[in-house]
Amino acid sequence: MQRAVKTKAATRLRTPQQARSRLTREQILKAAVTCFETRGYEETTTAEIARRARIAVGTFYLYFKDKRSILLELLGGTVNEIANYVVQNLQPEAWRHADARAGVRNLIDALFHTRTINPGLQRILWERYFKDPQFRAAVQAIELRVRAAMLQLFTVLQADGVLRITDMSAAAFVVYSSIEWTASRLVLGGAGTEIEPAVEAASDMVSRFLFRD
Repeated sequence: MQRAVKTKAATRLRTPQQARSRLTREQILKAAVTCFETRGYEETTTAEIARRARIAVGTFYLYFKDKRSILLELLGGTVNEIANYVVQNLQPEAWRHADARAGVRNLIDALFHTRTINPGLQRILWERYFKDPQFRAAVQAIELRVRAAMLQLFTVLQADGVLRITDMSAAAFVVYSSIEWTASRLVLGGAGTEIEPAVEAASDMVSRFLFRD
């Protein structure tokens, strides 16, 4: 009888401890990031995450199903942060009242900067890209949002008569893919080339591709 009373009391105490539960959850997420970045996703175990978070393994499973669910949640936040950062640099009104080539430079700076947002998680994202459809979908979610914003911008600039391109959808794909890959190689992959000259070269290339002389 005494055991039943304790169980009910414990159940009642969980709801008022929401702040403590959020703290525990945040500890698990931070511990997972550290483990993923130092040991790699494949080598990390839930026991290691729990140990680094200073909780019991049983407590871990009260918050997350497995390490994959943690990584997907972490990536969800990273994906939104990346997409939001780039899209804000593609607002048509900002381009219409400024030098178009300066706009290209700002856009490419933004695309390069996104590779510095949780780079360890981004490396894991690319590592899992061909292994797990959900991780592939996370990458594609960024691309679709950015390309849609590019297409909207190109439509406005074409109406203003400043673009030399005619297939704007293809242009959005080419610009995004080429710069995204270049930025990933430089920032995440250590391509051995200085970033600043690469940004200058990419800005010049994209400007010549998009705009009339």
